[in-house]
Amino acid sequence: MTDQDDTEYEEKTEDVEESDLVEDEFDSGEDFEQGHSAIWSRFGEGDLPPLPKTAAVNRATTAGVEVGLPPEFATALAHAAVNPSELRSLLRRPTRVNIAGGVIEAIDLDLYVPGLVPLPTNNRTMEKRVYPAAGAAGYAGPLTGPRAEPGETTMLWIEGEDVSHVQDETERAREYILANNNLRESIAARGIAMPVNVVFFELRHRDGEPPMPLLGTADGSSRITNAQHVLGLTDPQTHYHFPTNRDDYRRFIGAISGADPDALRPAGRKRLIRQRNTLITPARVFLRFTPTREGYDYARAVNAFVGMLHVDPPRAWSQTGKLEAMAEAVLDVLRGAEVLDDSVHDYLAGLLTPEEAEAEGLPVERDEQAAFVLAALLREHHRDLVNRGIQDVTARKTVGPGRRTDVIAELALRATRSIATTLDPKDPERKRAERMRAPYLRCVRLARYATVEWKITSRSPAELLQAALEELRDDSASTHADPGLWVNRLELAAVAQYHLAAWGGLGREAMGNTEADKRGPQQILESMLSDDQGLRLLAQAIIDGRAGAHPRRVSKSGDFQRGVRDQYGRWEQDPAGKPMPIEDAWLRYEVYPAGATLPRPVTPPNETPRMKATRLKSQIARYIEQINLDVDELANVEEVDGGPLLDREGWAKPNELLSHLMSAHSQIGYWARVAERHMPRSNG
Repeated sequence: MTDQDDTEYEEKTEDVEESDLVEDEFDSGEDFEQGHSAIWSRFGEGDLPPLPKTAAVNRATTAGVEVGLPPEFATALAHAAVNPSELRSLLRRPTRVNIAGGVIEAIDLDLYVPGLVPLPTNNRTMEKRVYPAAGAAGYAGPLTGPRAEPGETTMLWIEGEDVSHVQDETERAREYILANNNLRESIAARGIAMPVNVVFFELRHRDGEPPMPLLGTADGSSRITNAQHVLGLTDPQTHYHFPTNRDDYRRFIGAISGADPDALRPAGRKRLIRQRNTLITPARVFLRFTPTREGYDYARAVNAFVGMLHVDPPRAWSQTGKLEAMAEAVLDVLRGAEVLDDSVHDYLAGLLTPEEAEAEGLPVERDEQAAFVLAALLREHHRDLVNRGIQDVTARKTVGPGRRTDVIAELALRATRSIATTLDPKDPERKRAERMRAPYLRCVRLARYATVEWKITSRSPAELLQAALEELRDDSASTHADPGLWVNRLELAAVAQYHLAAWGGLGREAMGNTEADKRGPQQILESMLSDDQGLRLLAQAIIDGRAGAHPRRVSKSGDFQRGVRDQYGRWEQDPAGKPMPIEDAWLRYEVYPAGATLPRPVTPPNETPRMKATRLKSQIARYIEQINLDVDELANVEEVDGGPLLDREGWAKPNELLSHLMSAHSQIGYWARVAERHMPRSNG
């Protein structure tokens, strides 16, 4: 039986002047629609539910404790609930949800957005995190977690160095989401329509500051971040102030839910209606996790659940974010299986600074750091564990070799991506880091990396080259295949490919042109491991790359190959010239040809840089126009029995093509912003 008081609410809120309402960046001061019902919201033309009475909130807190929730969890949930009476009823009959490794008890109800925070370790922002392995000054690294105690539990925990560290990371995540997943206008106009998934977690601090108990969105962080932006909420309000000052929290909610839009001027009415639409969200709250499979804890289960929503369609993260989420799951599985000790796990995860890695006897050179990840995780006897981690966060029953190597390669580049994130977008090092990703991921598909037991020894390039040359001679003289005669060459390749991919010495395979070389960079790398010149080129790439220079060509004897550029910009040999750079086209078509035709340059002689830029922009515009025409025509291709063919059959696996389009979109967009900065500003 429900107590009558639980259905009652605070009858009055403080009188709210227009200036007291929280402003947001969309308040333009223009006349708003005469009737606020012109904007659809979940509550239509009706009033918002009034602020619950404190007594009802307290009874809901007691009910939460009675069903086994920690007092802090019960308190946070009761204050976030729009209807505490409904919460009390739901707590007695939770829904059981089967997820990876266990069962979650959950309830579905409406919650106040100010009572929630986006989980500060949201995987959507992973590609922009700065890890300690990068060695970037002024960055404490990402927050640790989420983590959970083994067995049945109701709580996760996330840890930071101190309050300042937490605020820096939450603000970085907030800025990234607002810039890359802008939902503000939609939420302000219509509210949050689909439920967010909410967990209880403790925000812990290594400096001894008391932990902060919070309700966080494991899925739905973008929606809550955008909603709180509309409400004008920022950290520390949400993470530190409201959880400790419930009076201010209730005043904030009451100022919106109890205000009368018709009593305000147009600008204030517009602002209030946007906030009313945003104030409340449907939610599924995870109450308790019970494991049913060995090796699974609450954190791993939640990561798997969220990954199932975002790593595969329909609501995908970026490609880097998806691979990073899978990499995190792989590391969790390997640590759970006790394959990795804590120091190696943290090193692979990018959580050790260069100084800490050196103290543990682990490589600190960026190229060796990446290669160490490959050597540790590509091993054949780890394959099942790696697959299990990937399957945790995807809907796939099987994991192909390409997916597996892409995940490991993305993890190998974590430190490189981290340092690039801290640099100016125009910085050459950042541009190299961004461009190397595609060829590097393909290089890692070299099959021998996964079939031979090799490791990183941190030998000098000269020592590594000597060992590789001796190994090649022994292999050539051997009458049978011996995997042991590849360990030095693979170490050399794994370290060198970092620099060749960064400087364009190894590029991704050609697409579309039927005459061009279609081999992937891993196939070119395989060829380089089979002769003296290839090994010397790999060693030279390490030497030059570590010096911050474009890797240079060397002959079979190790001498520099010198030359000059012709009128088309191509290199021609000339003993009096300077050492020529290693280029992808040179390796493909001259050193290790496969019979494909070298694409000829189209640049006219004596063309100035500005003339060339104008010609290429016009050419790109024509290509894009043709793409649009072809897509329109494709959409109108009819089946024999009627209806669009593509609407029925779809377009299978266009991911690589879409990746090209997104990369071009990003680059052209950046150039557009550069042009805008240089445009003269109007004084009118």
